[in-house]
Amino acid sequence: MSSFNIAVLGENAPARAEAAQAIGKKGSIDDIAFYHTVFGGKIVSAVDSLAYPAKLPALLNSINLCDWALVLADAPSASLGEIIVALDFLGIPSVFVSLLDLSPFLSQTSLKESKIFHSFGEAKEFLLSQEPARDLQAPCKVFVDHCFEVKGVGTVALGVVKQGTLHAHDKLSALPQDIAVEVKSIQKNDDDVKEAFAGDRVGLSLKGTKSDEMPRGTVFAAGGVEAASELSCEISLSKFCKTPISSGAFHLSAGLQFEPCFVEIAGELSPGKSASGKLKFEKPVAFSKGEKLVLCNLNAKGLRVIASVLPL
Repeated sequence: MSSFNIAVLGENAPARAEAAQAIGKKGSIDDIAFYHTVFGGKIVSAVDSLAYPAKLPALLNSINLCDWALVLADAPSASLGEIIVALDFLGIPSVFVSLLDLSPFLSQTSLKESKIFHSFGEAKEFLLSQEPARDLQAPCKVFVDHCFEVKGVGTVALGVVKQGTLHAHDKLSALPQDIAVEVKSIQKNDDDVKEAFAGDRVGLSLKGTKSDEMPRGTVFAAGGVEAASELSCEISLSKFCKTPISSGAFHLSAGLQFEPCFVEIAGELSPGKSASGKLKFEKPVAFSKGEKLVLCNLNAKGLRVIASVLPL
């Protein structure tokens, strides 16, 4: 059974929760909330960015866990702009529920061809008819969002297979910690399975680690992922930023990691322009070459999602 993951986004928290509950049954909740169902032979999960807009990582984590985004746009706002920029940077296909004319917000982004529906029901019907593209041939990579101990089972990690195929008894690297782990068993939708594929939300029983070693943001990888304290990259500042940036302290969103970093660039980088630069971290960050990363400024008065970052 295949999987389909939908990020439910918007500034209005009650509206987000109502939409997510209309998709699935409530599961785990902290700064993000999960809702699950089975529809049309697919396991469907909705992820509500519960702590957003107060906590920016909740938005970026929700997007990075999902295949598509459902954006509830009931009024123009700074949050709506921030959501659109984040989706544009990360290349996530999206649908909107709105009575607004969104063309001024979308026309200069990769979302300009996105469908806009007047009702949630229409948007839901369209979304559930989609078949997300999957990369099953790439080395397996799993984003971990929760990890805990279960009596009689041991260490269990929850997350999403981002690419490739995962098998029971696979031996993987946990990054950026550089810990070897073995997958003892896999569950999908509470059923034991022998393998999981790109897009699947999984529960993994692990050997070789404890839950306190596997925080959110951990990447399980069979190859193609590295961990480093410095990253040479191309930085592209959003055209919607109001001021240039120069070398200084920011945060990087990489998968489910959200880490402080120091950006080194020559001179100033103007809105809409790109430049080569270097990011330095207080502790190693896991990333893949070519992965879409996002630079953030938590102290910005307006847009906090400010630039895309492409590892070189």
